[in-house]
Amino acid sequence: MTDTLTPAPDAYVVVAEVIHGARVAPRLGSGLYCSAECAEHGVRELVGDLSKEEDGSGFVLPYRGRAIGCVVTRGGRMWAVQILASSELPAV
Repeated sequence: MTDTLTPAPDAYVVVAEVIHGARVAPRLGSGLYCSAECAEHGVRELVGDLSKEEDGSGFVLPYRGRAIGCVVTRGGRMWAVQILASSELPAV
């Protein structure tokens, strides 16, 4: 009898990237999540952190079944905060 291995499901991460304004390195959220639904907490958390750190305003909306966030800062940056599955991350 042969055992069939089931591939592990994706882990999810939260990533923030500057989409307008002075570029800085992307920011990762604080952890790994078991599902996109669980990662919504990380989106809200990272939007809140960026809003405070950069003296800006942020919001979170649903888009194609996943939460996305946006932060606009007084310094002229706009951040996009999104949930990515590990399989969606670029290979380095």
